[in-house]
Amino acid sequence: MRHDPPFPTGARVVAYLRDSGHDDQELSVDQQEHAIRAWCADHDLLLTRVFTDAAAPGSSTIGRAEFQAMISHFHDPDCADRGVVIWKYNRFARDIDDAQFYKADLRRRGYIIHSLNDSVPDGLDGRFFEAAIDWMNARYLEDLRTDIKRGLHHLVDQYGGMPGNPPKGLKREVFEIGQHRDGRVRQAARWVPDPDMVETIRLAWRLRAGGFGYGAIHQATKLYTTRQSYSNFFRNRIYIGELEYGGRLITGYCEPIIDRDTWEVVQTVMDANRSSYLHLRQNHPRRARSNFLLSGLVQCAICKNQMYGNVVMPRGQRYGYYDCAHRRNGGCPDAKPIPQMVLEDAVIDNLVNHILQTDNLAQLLKTYQQDTDDLRRSTQQQIDALNRQLGQVRRQLSNLADLLAEDGLRSRALMGKVRTLEAKESDLILQIGELAVPVQPVELKPIDEMILAVEEIKMRLLAPERNADTKNILAGLIDHIEVRREGKNQLVGVIYYYLPPAGKEIFTSKCQTPG
Repeated sequence: MRHDPPFPTGARVVAYLRDSGHDDQELSVDQQEHAIRAWCADHDLLLTRVFTDAAAPGSSTIGRAEFQAMISHFHDPDCADRGVVIWKYNRFARDIDDAQFYKADLRRRGYIIHSLNDSVPDGLDGRFFEAAIDWMNARYLEDLRTDIKRGLHHLVDQYGGMPGNPPKGLKREVFEIGQHRDGRVRQAARWVPDPDMVETIRLAWRLRAGGFGYGAIHQATKLYTTRQSYSNFFRNRIYIGELEYGGRLITGYCEPIIDRDTWEVVQTVMDANRSSYLHLRQNHPRRARSNFLLSGLVQCAICKNQMYGNVVMPRGQRYGYYDCAHRRNGGCPDAKPIPQMVLEDAVIDNLVNHILQTDNLAQLLKTYQQDTDDLRRSTQQQIDALNRQLGQVRRQLSNLADLLAEDGLRSRALMGKVRTLEAKESDLILQIGELAVPVQPVELKPIDEMILAVEEIKMRLLAPERNADTKNILAGLIDHIEVRREGKNQLVGVIYYYLPPAGKEIFTSKCQTPG
């Protein structure tokens, strides 16, 4: 085991400090700095700079500005420091890939990484022990995540308790669930509708069901500070009393604020607008010039956020991958980069060998006709339901008109009810008018012409050179792709293809990654 420092006497070194923001003083940056300064003084080393990330988790290097500044410091050709001193390897990084990547990067550049509290032998054997330490740090992180998730799932399943702040229109209702070992009352909180906001929430959903845009809804409700926040709002199932948590759907979680018919109408509006938005997004000039074929189509299967193409050049070799935009901001820690070529090869293979087959065309045509009929039938059912509501409102207005005639138009309470019903009548008429637009069928080509067109598309997809033509074909066939990386060697993805009048899930893709 090494007892002497790995640095020559008088060498220049830097220190990197990190804590997670807990109360454990052994991990505080103040104590780390004090110990490292004392150690450098004892061994005649010159500590030139201290990089400190306070209250920063080690699960990722994202958001650790001082860590990135340290790496950039050592990338400077004029750097005169011999290496970095750290308290323990888990202060450097807990993620095993991050730890080994950045340590290897610094060592290839000739720098030394020394831990004060990890006993590692000299030479090649030391690398083995160091890898075991990285594994233990990563295992600790995985076990901690598992324990936290298990505890949260138990809280939700047994008591309906939810951490964090609830969505708009709901509030936290605190209740007791027992006692701690020291006798203190143990509390949790469930999400319940907020009576003060219920009518505003319902108004927003009625407006969206009527086809109104986010600007008009924001003007009427002022629920959020930005219009972009309304997108997630209108996809949240909590408003029909269902909770999506931990990959599961809990029905009957709370009292619904809106009815299921309104929910379904809004989802249809959202899907239609999303298709238009994707068309504009996929034709953005920046995406058109990108050499990532699936740019604008790929989403993270974990958080449903967009994935963007990124390129790194280790040792001068290009490596492209798709990365979750939310992960970059520290919001999706479980997401991992997706290798570009592996994903693109898998998507094209699925298109050519599973979807674009002549045997599928007849079934696709039949499915299209069924979907068109279902859409017409569903739309008519919604119109019928709205007409029944409209008839009921008009009968109530007629009855109120009779009462007002008898009362001599002097009742303010009755006049208030009339105005409310008249507003509801106008709202219903607007919704019926929006739904009454007939579904226009697409004129389909004969089956023989479609077969020839499909064969041409397959040839263009399998061409050796992948270019803008390949990208346009993919954008014309695929609505979006949801993908995640499981472990090191497997991608699991779902490809949603355009199938008028709505996108349908066709195929689940699994493929091996190179490592």
